[in-house]
Amino acid sequence: MTTRERFLRTLRFQPVDRVPLMEIALWGQTQERWEREGMPAGVATGLMMGSDYFGLEGYDALDMSLGPMPPFEATMLKEDEHEELFIDGWGRTRRALKDGTVRGTRLSMDQYLAFAVHDRRSFEDMRQRYAGDVSLRHPAQWDAIVARLKASDKPVTLLNPLAGTFGYYSMLRNWIGTEPLSYLFYDDPGLVHDCLDCLTDFARRLLDRAVRAVRFDFYIIHEDMAGKGGPLMGPRLFREFLAPHYRQLVGFLRTHGTDLILVDTDGDFAALIPEFLEAGVDGFCPMEVAAGMDPVAMRQRYGKAFCMLGGVDKREIAKGRTAIDRQIAEVIVPLIAEGGYIPTIDHSIPPDVSYTDFRYYLDRKRQALGV
Repeated sequence: MTTRERFLRTLRFQPVDRVPLMEIALWGQTQERWEREGMPAGVATGLMMGSDYFGLEGYDALDMSLGPMPPFEATMLKEDEHEELFIDGWGRTRRALKDGTVRGTRLSMDQYLAFAVHDRRSFEDMRQRYAGDVSLRHPAQWDAIVARLKASDKPVTLLNPLAGTFGYYSMLRNWIGTEPLSYLFYDDPGLVHDCLDCLTDFARRLLDRAVRAVRFDFYIIHEDMAGKGGPLMGPRLFREFLAPHYRQLVGFLRTHGTDLILVDTDGDFAALIPEFLEAGVDGFCPMEVAAGMDPVAMRQRYGKAFCMLGGVDKREIAKGRTAIDRQIAEVIVPLIAEGGYIPTIDHSIPPDVSYTDFRYYLDRKRQALGV
């Protein structure tokens, strides 16, 4: 089987010669540690796109720009040796910790202080930045990229998961911010509906040329809309605001041949699973175990209602061989036997995972998958 056939058949719960050997990505700090511990310099950190060095299968992707166009003027407001305060191209004011930053990866998340959209007037400005010629967002080497994707034996996805794909909550968060958006659902629901109408129109215009040129195997809706304590919006709000637009986007993609629709969100999103499924979603990743998204428990509860990628507890991989063996035996082996599951570490791999332990984990996973 090709990687593409293996990927699609696995996530459709169909028989395969073996489950794909895939992984996710590394922190910059992890890459630096592993290079000190023996990994050659220059190994790509985006393991989900495949890695010749580690023998990993991956995806092919068509990337396009999702940010405001023109972007907001990036402005450094204040900077010292430890912190920087700046406005980014999305018009967001951010405070960032410089200490411990490695290869663009910060040790802590930035603090977001202000956002571009805060009322109808500012939304109209943002709307104009998404109303222009979408061809300007397409890659310059369009014909060559399309030809490569058509010939690929890897699963092909629309937009690059490493660069961030289109999702409704994630785009609202980028425009408005998590806390202001939480209030806006109640204070000005009409404005939220208008933002979502704008986003659906933009997504269809942006993706139309691509889906007519290439048959994409899957699409990852990037949301990151939950924390350890649960989702950042409840089922009622999801049904009222997001579900109609999910159905439009999913319908548009399926009409043009996209086979699998996945949602990428961290945290505990269990309360929203029925809503996602009702809206047409086929599966989820990365199934963050630390937040309670145990893939074995999810399979016991939902059966084969959805497929999964992820679910290997990164905290356990950092504990060494005994814990790794337990993850293989208790998570990977039973789930791959049932189908609909591709095991990967449940988020970007942090620097407390040693190079030696990661290599041991990969070797044990190869044995379990029959690679």
